[in-house]
Amino acid sequence: MRWSLRIALLLLFFCVLSFPPARIAAAIHHPGPYVPLCTRRITFTASYLADLKNGNGPGYLFRIENHTAKPIKLAEPVPSSAHWYAHVGDKWLWRASSGSGGSYVDAVNEHGPVFAYQPKTLPSEPGYITVPAHGRYEWTAGEHDNPALAYQPSCQHCNYPGEYEYKAVFAYAYLPPVGQHPEEKDLLPCGLRTTMVDMPPKASPKTVVTQGNKQAK
Repeated sequence: MRWSLRIALLLLFFCVLSFPPARIAAAIHHPGPYVPLCTRRITFTASYLADLKNGNGPGYLFRIENHTAKPIKLAEPVPSSAHWYAHVGDKWLWRASSGSGGSYVDAVNEHGPVFAYQPKTLPSEPGYITVPAHGRYEWTAGEHDNPALAYQPSCQHCNYPGEYEYKAVFAYAYLPPVGQHPEEKDLLPCGLRTTMVDMPPKASPKTVVTQGNKQAK
């Protein structure tokens, strides 16, 4: 019995030697291209607007600040994705996402890499945003300008009974298509994410009933 145990331990030891850490690490892969998050010298912020000036309803004011010594260039659309969270107890839980690029590779690691959107081909008329060195770029946009900005908690499968408070995180992460594309040279090689943006609360059933009774009177 003791000899059998010793033989088993020796076999296990040799198996471990046969797979050094480098080979084990190489076997770990991520399902898609990804990029690191940008340093704090490049910031991305957003705030909710109840009504855009163009009359297209609610939208957002976005701002990118570049505190580096070089201009940065981003491929539109920016943001490339939106992520919606609901207030449950004392936590904010993810409920829905739209768009592509900007999701965490590891949801537990909020400082880790994010998945990047990488199209197979360039659009016929690609657009870009350039933020000057030590400068900033500011713009407004709604879901009519960028479908990823559609308010997801309004969809049937994105919300649960009893959830009325929501916040959103907007993100950007992009890699050019494989091949030579001079117009995509020097694009921002890292990802951006805003902090949580306050959203208007969804009307609760009690509020709807109360408003309905008042209108009936």
